[in-house]
Amino acid sequence: MTTIQPGDETARPGAPAFAAPRGCPADITRLYGTTPDAGRDELWAALRERHGAVAPVELETGVRAWLLLGYHENLTVLQNPHMFARDTRRWREVAEGRVDLASGRPALSWRPNVLYADGAEHTRLRGAVVDALARVDMAATSRMVRQLCDELIDGFIAEGRADLVAQYANPLPVLVVNRLYGLADSYGHMLGDLTAIIFDEDAKRGEDAIARVHQYFSGLVDRKRERPGPDLVSWMLEHPSGLSGHEVAHQAALINSASHQPTTHLIGNTLRTLLSDNRIRGAYTDARLPVQELLDHVMWTDTPFQILPARFALQDMLIGSAEVRAGDALLIGFDSAHRDPAVRRGDDAGTGVASGSRAHLMFGAGPHACPARELAKMIAATAVTTLNERLSGMQLAVDPEELRWMPSPFLRGLRALPVSFAPGEPSSPDPGDSASSRGDGRRDPSSPGAEEDDAVEGDLLDRLLTWWRGLRG
Repeated sequence: MTTIQPGDETARPGAPAFAAPRGCPADITRLYGTTPDAGRDELWAALRERHGAVAPVELETGVRAWLLLGYHENLTVLQNPHMFARDTRRWREVAEGRVDLASGRPALSWRPNVLYADGAEHTRLRGAVVDALARVDMAATSRMVRQLCDELIDGFIAEGRADLVAQYANPLPVLVVNRLYGLADSYGHMLGDLTAIIFDEDAKRGEDAIARVHQYFSGLVDRKRERPGPDLVSWMLEHPSGLSGHEVAHQAALINSASHQPTTHLIGNTLRTLLSDNRIRGAYTDARLPVQELLDHVMWTDTPFQILPARFALQDMLIGSAEVRAGDALLIGFDSAHRDPAVRRGDDAGTGVASGSRAHLMFGAGPHACPARELAKMIAATAVTTLNERLSGMQLAVDPEELRWMPSPFLRGLRALPVSFAPGEPSSPDPGDSASSRGDGRRDPSSPGAEEDDAVEGDLLDRLLTWWRGLRG
């Protein structure tokens, strides 16, 4: 049996070898069900105390996995694809018939995209994604992000109050990505609504939303085949790796899902930190803490990803005190890894910021590391900077203890972030005249990163947009 021992802190001293038997539910910690109002911070500490660096958990009734709690254990699994596969079809729960990938929720399913691929197939798919992202004009996209931030702020600045998650952090990333697909903002609002439903607690609505999102990306590829432009989808369609239209649709869907909610909660968690931690807010306001260092701090201490599913052991091995069998699922524990006492960070120069926080794992490591990390950081940095420039006297509208976390075991973010501020003037004469506020698809044809793309009457995207507008009344 292979033993994985990345450091002395891998196993709790004196801890016995522990294998999670199927008939012993008392030893398995459930990650589903009611989420404590204060989040799961105490849970990670309790699991570490009980099991060491690796803990047996249950994702759904009867669906078992190992949760990696140690920083070095997480990094080792991420960096060694020859020992840990990403392809969900290698999961023993699937092979033995306890999980049906076709009917699973998105985090527990399989898709023909780069996230679930290994080896040569991963290289082929990733090449198309990476090369398309490399063609994005970051300077022009930065200006476009600033424009969208201003439009969203214009929608609530006169009110003197807002929910910064629902009205700002949630719509912004999907609007940006939608423009990089070469579509008008109305499609972005629709995609944002559908993506939010997928992560909601209503499983039935989530299944319908997944089907509608598939329609969005199928229709997007069909339209770009007919009318290619300077956008991510067109570039992937013409890439020399020869992706099929079906494959391009799935890569585009992955770019959206990987960028939307994590970036939303990076923005939201950063704003929560500024509004609830006077020491950090003072350092940021006094320009002693640059926005990129602030984001690194939040990605270390309040990471938007708690858990990333999953890697699958390719052989029997011992990790810490856990006897892992070939085919077992290993959940990447970003949040717990950053709280590992072995890598706990001290204060940096009196600002309250964790030193060495750039070592966070939010964007992964190894061959599956996120290729869009710079884009995500730019969106978040622009969002935080623009909001603080535009809103005067911003403060939480509730006590920090009243803020509630999302129920997802995978994402770490707020359900809402209510704030109050001094009412201000919109940056444009009529905030309702902006493309983001109207959601009618009309916008400046010179918008960076996207072509002017009016609805093509009768195509799949057009029909989906008509359905969505009817749903909104």
